[in-house]
Amino acid sequence: MKIEYEDGTLRIENALGLRWQLNDVGKPEFTFSYDALSVTEQHAVRRVRGSMYPLAEAEAGEVRDFLRNQNPPPGVTLQRQVVADLRAFAHGLINSVVSQLEYEGLLDVMITARDGSTDLYAEEARRVLTYVDAVWNAYYGLAAQIRNTPETELASAKEYAGTMPFPPAMEHFSNVLPSELFDTAQRNR
Repeated sequence: MKIEYEDGTLRIENALGLRWQLNDVGKPEFTFSYDALSVTEQHAVRRVRGSMYPLAEAEAGEVRDFLRNQNPPPGVTLQRQVVADLRAFAHGLINSVVSQLEYEGLLDVMITARDGSTDLYAEEARRVLTYVDAVWNAYYGLAAQIRNTPETELASAKEYAGTMPFPPAMEHFSNVLPSELFDTAQRNR
């Protein structure tokens, strides 16, 4: 379980791992004073003005009791959270390929790969788009599966992410320069 509070923003993760954030909320009332608060399994600290203080065991227990009594807002479900985490992971997979191949973004890839393009990297960009399609197809299939899985049977986002298509070696995308470019250079010697 985790809780963070600062400047009207309350972030909670309950015992089931469900996370949510509430904005513009009043500070939860405890027997101790604080301006900001952070309690996790690893630490329990509060900030008062510019100074940090560890919570006493009784204070940390008070916060944990508060956490146990918190319910997520309507619409916040474990299924939606896992799907959102998986979507972020899919973006990360795609962006890692796009950035490693030094494209400015997916729009740059699409322009380079457009039909009829004579760009030297058009075929590379088409292979990137094929990979992007594979990632999104896997994501949409998993998202549908997750939405229809009872909460008690859900796997972690990490386990679902392990079934996503990871990027192949960069050579898969890059070894596509037309060989005629080199043949012409050799013939002109």
